Amino acid sequence: MLIKERELFKGSTAMLTMNHPVRGFDCPGCAWPDDNHGVKLDICENGIKHVTWEMTPKRVDREFFAAHTVTELAEWNDYDLEDQGRLTEPMSYDAATDRYVPIGWDDAYTMVGEALRALDSPHAAAFYTSGRLSNEATFMYQLWAREFGTNNVPDCSNMCHEASGRALKASIATGKGTVSLDDWDACTALFVLGVNAASNAPRMLTSLAHAVKRGAQVVHINPMTEAAATRTIVPHEIGQMATFRASDTSTMNVQVRPGGDLALIRGVAKAVFEAEDANPGGGALDHEFLARFTDGFDEYRALVDAATWDELSVQAGGERGADPRRRAGVSGLAAQHHRVVPGSDPARARRRHGPRVLESAVVARQHRP
Repeated sequence: MLIKERELFKGSTAMLTMNHPVRGFDCPGCAWPDDNHGVKLDICENGIKHVTWEMTPKRVDREFFAAHTVTELAEWNDYDLEDQGRLTEPMSYDAATDRYVPIGWDDAYTMVGEALRALDSPHAAAFYTSGRLSNEATFMYQLWAREFGTNNVPDCSNMCHEASGRALKASIATGKGTVSLDDWDACTALFVLGVNAASNAPRMLTSLAHAVKRGAQVVHINPMTEAAATRTIVPHEIGQMATFRASDTSTMNVQVRPGGDLALIRGVAKAVFEAEDANPGGGALDHEFLARFTDGFDEYRALVDAATWDELSVQAGGERGADPRRRAGVSGLAAQHHRVVPGSDPARARRRHGPRVLESAVVARQHRP
């Protein structure tokens, strides 16, 4: 990848500073938190692709747009469009020629200013951003929008996090997860719902591998057993990477039918309640936590009790191995472990019952999501 982008020296240097909390920079590839324990190569293949593309020497100038109409470019795929390179000057669409033509910076600023001043209200404008924008540029961009008089500053992460944020706020009164990497390192059981780490947050694979190595139970719940839910090669473990030796990233994979995770999690809660009933005060439920930090527990218990094992089994996936009654391993882990981290892909909350899945995952084991 470094050779392809002709950035062998600068790219290699960037790999050594990417995601270092003091002297480095955040990878533009994903939002996985930085390691605070001295990892030298906190990187992944996707991150290398992102960073080297930021360094690309490819440029798209006025000659390119003179040679191609917008109608023609609309037929190109996204990869081919991006592969042309970066813009070198402001461009404006000319309807008469169906082409983008260059304009000066003063003209570009004037055009933007005239459009904004023509609005009936600042709130008629929306200042959208991409997740690829740097933190510094994003700060200046939102400052400009707020100086203009509006708080309409959505970005692409809203599509991912809005639904999960609403579900978390309804469950734990905050729109963001409350787990840090230190919590991850201390947990004894980790439940990962609907996450393909190789695509969503590849650096998570390192944390998953480390969790398995130190003896934590790592359970992936997904309709399909993704490659990332089985094994990975950790980049900063040079010996393993050089010899292509992989590390396990799970101790159990549970397949559910699409949308069946809610039934599975409700089955886990049902098994935890049954364990508490069989041995009151035995530790299956954290009564002090429930009394201090939750409400509506009795209503939720009644909802879970009303669901039969047969109903939950069919809804979770029937004979494909997701029967909450016969899959005693999942329920047993939830009842036996007291340092549990339930984690979910934000996209999970965009489905019809997605927010209820997140809420149930929190209630089922009364731990921080």
